[in-house]
Amino acid sequence: MYLCKRKANKFRNLATIIFLNITILGCSYSPINSDSQIIVSKVNFDLSIPEKIKNNLNIFIKENQASSKEVNIAEFEFKENNFYGGENLGSLESEVVGSIKINTRNDEEHTKKISSTRRFNTQSLNPLAQKELVRLMRIEIIEDLNKKIILYLKANEDK
Repeated sequence: MYLCKRKANKFRNLATIIFLNITILGCSYSPINSDSQIIVSKVNFDLSIPEKIKNNLNIFIKENQASSKEVNIAEFEFKENNFYGGENLGSLESEVVGSIKINTRNDEEHTKKISSTRRFNTQSLNPLAQKELVRLMRIEIIEDLNKKIILYLKANEDK
């Protein structure tokens, strides 16, 4: 009897996986194609933009004078906020926020401020470990901002 239940569960799990695959494919789900290029006439970077963002965006954005779209990326900001409390008034939690401003000009001018936030518990960290964690969060925020910038430019490419 135990083997029969085992086979029944096996077929039930297989049927569930097949059903989910059909449902996802039926909804025309498709991920964003990251191989495609974003074509603009000119890209300008402010001095505050980190090199990692510039290098990543230069891979996806190609300049072509036939396009009438111009992109300005400026005002990169990185802030760290600590939240204090408890009996010994130590830092309980830290928040790291990175933001960047994108200005696109085609026929009209559009400005968008994109931000990324990371929070982490600092109650049990020493100051050196907290600085290292903030450095790692900064790298994650830059990668997240790269993805959001590309997504924003792809969404507004035809406009």
